[in-house]
Amino acid sequence: MNLNDQLNGILNDLQGVWTESILIVGAIFILIVGLLDSNKWLLKSCFLGVLLLAAYYNSLNESTGLLIEKSLYIKPSALQFGSLFIWVGILLLSYQRSAKHLVEFCFFILALLAGSLFMMKANSLLIVYLSIELASFASYILTNFSFKKSGFEAGIKYLLFGAISSAFMLFGIGIIYGTTGTFFISDWSITTFQDFFSQTGFVFLLLGIFFKISLVPSHIWVPSTYQAAPADATAFMSIVPKLAGLVLLKNLFDANLFVADHWIYALILMLGILTILFGTLGALRQQNARRMISFGAIAHSGFLLPFAMLATDLSSIGFWYYAVVYAFMNLAVFYLLDVYEKKGIHEVSDYVRTKHATWLGAAFTLILISLVGIPPLAGFTAKFFLFTTLWEGYESLSISYWLWYLIIAVMATVASLFFYLQIPRQIFLGQSEDTQSIKFKFSTKILATLFCIVLLLLFFAPQLVMEAKQLLNNVHE
Repeated sequence: MNLNDQLNGILNDLQGVWTESILIVGAIFILIVGLLDSNKWLLKSCFLGVLLLAAYYNSLNESTGLLIEKSLYIKPSALQFGSLFIWVGILLLSYQRSAKHLVEFCFFILALLAGSLFMMKANSLLIVYLSIELASFASYILTNFSFKKSGFEAGIKYLLFGAISSAFMLFGIGIIYGTTGTFFISDWSITTFQDFFSQTGFVFLLLGIFFKISLVPSHIWVPSTYQAAPADATAFMSIVPKLAGLVLLKNLFDANLFVADHWIYALILMLGILTILFGTLGALRQQNARRMISFGAIAHSGFLLPFAMLATDLSSIGFWYYAVVYAFMNLAVFYLLDVYEKKGIHEVSDYVRTKHATWLGAAFTLILISLVGIPPLAGFTAKFFLFTTLWEGYESLSISYWLWYLIIAVMATVASLFFYLQIPRQIFLGQSEDTQSIKFKFSTKILATLFCIVLLLLFFAPQLVMEAKQLLNNVHE
């Protein structure tokens, strides 16, 4: 192959990373703009422009398969989730944020987004590691953007746990390369991990991925981080890197590396069950509203895990639907938590002071009901997909772990009523001696209502999510 052919091949391969390139260049551009002019609306406009441009080029991306010397493996699912993540970033603009440190905030959000997109496209274990680290370091810094002592403590804790997970992952990558002789996931097959040593390396690799999706035992950082970080950063971190890690995990298990009754499958399912139990039982004991929602987010990691473990059409459809609904629910719940916190309402018992703000209270109640999984909200349909996927796994594989997972998931869903509905109970049934009414902006009420309308619409018309998936499939094929 001559030099001209090599250059043409490189240019063709680079088309597959246009979106990430735009995000990286856009992040640097926003830093330069911020040095020249710190106007809040100018910076937000630049941030929006970068994301819209990235969304446009992501929709045009027709590159699929192995690219850049097999370092990347682009699948339609990575491009679909990439579109979702970019729109999550756009919706972050609905949060109230001052001009202080806005340049740096936009920079690290774009860096986190770029790392998450690379994570879903990674085929080389080195790219897996680098993309997880890029997303992680951006997350560590964003945790400190509250500029409070609690934020700095949470950031250090997050960094320490991240360093431990990173060390395990690097050790696992070294073992895998030493035993298989390849860094490329596409080279793996059911015969790759035959001996216990290589399987141990694979488990260490998974620990690094579990850190991003907050799965037991890599979940300890979540409550303090989600509680101390700014609400918009928390919402983004609870959605984008978590779902990107799950897509990466699904890419691994779609290759059918192990037989259905392998001990690694049993280990991961057991960890998923423990994640649901830890998140649910932990939330029941919380008095701080943000911390309670954070434990609920841990439980949702366990709910999302089965979609990544099964390589079936139903699991793929259910994963996409649950991801879209989960993204809207988390954006909505952290937005409203932020609104209430700006009024000095942090503990669950504080919500009794907002009983006169019935409009916003009703919207918050609907969003929390959706997080539980009660009709007529989209959270119910998402849980229905989960339970159906778990039952399909049990029926097709006849392995008891899937049935136990289903039972625990149902019980945890029922138990979540007792903590998610604590806030509506305080708003509508609590008795307060404080007769002073707390006022909220009309625009805040409208935006909360729009979030509720979306969740209602996705319940009554779930085909909209499926049609969006099909449309993105057609674009990228």
